[in-house]
Amino acid sequence: MKLDYLSIVFEQARAVDVIEQLIHLPLWLFRKSEGRVKYKEYTKEYTKEYSMGSFTVYGDSKRTEKNPLGLGCYLSLGGYGCSQLQLFLDTQKQSLSGFFCDCVELFGKDGFHVTRLDIAIDDRNEVPYFTIQQIKRKCLKGEFIARSKEIQSVESGKSEDGIEEVDTGKTVYIGSIKANIRYRFYDKDKEQAGKWNRSVEEIGSWKRTEIQLRNETAHAFAMHLKDYQEGFAQLAFEFLRENLRFVKADQNQRNRNRWKTCQFWERFIGEAKQLTLSVERPSNGLYETREWLESGGCLSAVKLLRYLGDHQALGDLEGIDNALQDVKYSTELSKKAVNHLWHLGKIELIPEIYEETKKSSHMELNSEYENS
Repeated sequence: MKLDYLSIVFEQARAVDVIEQLIHLPLWLFRKSEGRVKYKEYTKEYTKEYSMGSFTVYGDSKRTEKNPLGLGCYLSLGGYGCSQLQLFLDTQKQSLSGFFCDCVELFGKDGFHVTRLDIAIDDRNEVPYFTIQQIKRKCLKGEFIARSKEIQSVESGKSEDGIEEVDTGKTVYIGSIKANIRYRFYDKDKEQAGKWNRSVEEIGSWKRTEIQLRNETAHAFAMHLKDYQEGFAQLAFEFLRENLRFVKADQNQRNRNRWKTCQFWERFIGEAKQLTLSVERPSNGLYETREWLESGGCLSAVKLLRYLGDHQALGDLEGIDNALQDVKYSTELSKKAVNHLWHLGKIELIPEIYEETKKSSHMELNSEYENS
């Protein structure tokens, strides 16, 4: 169980306020660059991006007649960013509930809006509570109770001969892409196997359930969590129990709301919440980059060029050590390095990573990207 996406709009706060007062981190740990995000709903246009690894705050709002001081900022955290947030909170012996309490205390009840909050529940059991194929069949038969009846099923993958698709990774959505509540069920094991060129057996069984909350529903969940004594995991399962059910058809009962909950969902809701109270942090990405370098042949190429250089056999080729002196880290690689250093407690090295990072080009984003 983990927080997998979080975005918050702060109406009057500056980026430095969120970084130093809410997260309790020094500003020098963050790299400031051009990064433009515009929210029509909140009539704010943020012009700068403050990032530390995958943790990002957009600020320095464009000054307007209605906002002459350029106040307001926007916190945007994807999966890795949420893991960083959890690490910050763990270091401070703080909970996610306490984090939202601090938001209210620092910025006022109406001074911020949680615009998106995603929850991921990972089933890593060898025999999962359910398969995505089971979820798909229930949805196609209409054997589920939810606010939305809209469903979408996506399959991807191919067999070894590249012709006939078999045992494909499946994804099932319940709810529209812009709905305040949307559920996503997918084969995380097959996704990871394809991403890192591994076998599903190496990855192990991994089925993921995601709850995607937006706008008023996301904010209401966060405010409920603020005062909820049982914690994040318990509240997430209570939300699932109240808002989504997979049922067993009853030909003698026309009212589907009276159909009994099917066994696999009853077990998942009842048992899994007792087993998923800890937060599983994903890798920071640098280890996968190292594996990619090795499997992709890049490291062997570097070794070869060094061998040729040591034996004066480069010819017209430039020595690898000379080339490395002028190399700058990409923004993505820099973020992975910062995540890695933070996990190791080597934060004093972070400014040097920023110094060796390519200057990012002007980037303009729109709030619509949150619909993905």
